[in-house]
Amino acid sequence: MSKFSNVSVEQLITPTERKDALKVRIAVFVDEQKYSMESELDSYDDVSEHWAAYCDETNEDGSIRKHVPVGTIRLIPQPQHVAKLGRLAVLSSARGLYIGQKLVKSFIQHCKDNGFHSIVLHSQYPRRGFYAKLGFVIEEGDEIFDEDGTPHIRMWLRNI
Repeated sequence: MSKFSNVSVEQLITPTERKDALKVRIAVFVDEQKYSMESELDSYDDVSEHWAAYCDETNEDGSIRKHVPVGTIRLIPQPQHVAKLGRLAVLSSARGLYIGQKLVKSFIQHCKDNGFHSIVLHSQYPRRGFYAKLGFVIEEGDEIFDEDGTPHIRMWLRNI
């Protein structure tokens, strides 16, 4: 089993850099969670900001691969200084290293630094506790809804 170290979170600017985010998303959402490729590749990618988490990967034979993409997150700008957090994904082999938390914390800091006042997201319902630990809340009136065949719930982080 591989071991990961030296986690870094980087904003992805160029289309070539964004391919790293797409690799992670396809591995998690399409290969692991069985969403269709059509639902994963949407029109929001071109108008979104993207980040990836990278690690150095040490393999069982002692070889090391540097700067391996293991996680991703994206920001879709919304009206009224709201940022929509989406496509948070971490490779199953890199889970348990708090990479998801690091991505969300970097996302929140970016929003604070860039004039966003609130963050909204659609959490897969069973994963809502992850976001709650980071300060996101389900507001009164928000109900569970279906998104691509999976129950989701809207969550907010306001006045950031």
